[in-house]
Amino acid sequence: MIIFKILKAFLLPSVFIFVSLLLGLILSLKKRKKLGNILIILGIIFYYFFSITLVGDFLLRPLENKYSQLKKEDFQKANIAVLLLGRRETDVLRGIEVLRIYNNQKIKIIISGTDPLRPEMHEAEKVREFLVERGILPEDIILEDKSKNTRESVKNVKDIISSDSFFLVTSASHMPRAMETFKKAGLNPIPAPTDFKVEKDYNYNIFDFFPSGFGKSNLAFYEYFGLVFYKILDRI
Repeated sequence: MIIFKILKAFLLPSVFIFVSLLLGLILSLKKRKKLGNILIILGIIFYYFFSITLVGDFLLRPLENKYSQLKKEDFQKANIAVLLLGRRETDVLRGIEVLRIYNNQKIKIIISGTDPLRPEMHEAEKVREFLVERGILPEDIILEDKSKNTRESVKNVKDIISSDSFFLVTSASHMPRAMETFKKAGLNPIPAPTDFKVEKDYNYNIFDFFPSGFGKSNLAFYEYFGLVFYKILDRI
């Protein structure tokens, strides 16, 4: 799956825009000014387009709106939670959601995942320590730190919980892909999304039309490509 991550990286707006600008500059210096200028202009246009809040929200909203945050009355639906690891900054928010469930309904927690490029970082163990420091009993936490991606998490988690219903905790933007993958394996996940990036009922203002970075657009592209790529793998 390293190839999958490399392919996705090159399809992110921040990357293909940089490549477009760089290639345009190189072509201009090599007396291919017309083609070079076209690439530079397209790079500038795409830079603006994908770096404003309005477009980032537009791309992310369909992913994040598919599942709502768990309500208090939902906490009785399962006694297991699977926390999928992602990036360091998102793992904290996912951990906080697990804490919210645990404080209302004592559950077993499976922390699933590792960083395939930096397994020595032991992210699962760090999240475990984060949860224990905030009151979760060590014996209520199971580490599954072998999975390098969502598909591997599905396989390894299935070996642990079989067909029991469980809360699936991950970022809202990643939840559609995670739910689809777990369900295809015959598991019974209950979506518990967190880390929402798009504010509901947000009133846009003039400052939202200024470039503010590729964070949301990159995240949306990453997840849409993941959905398509996983469908292709299922057909192979």
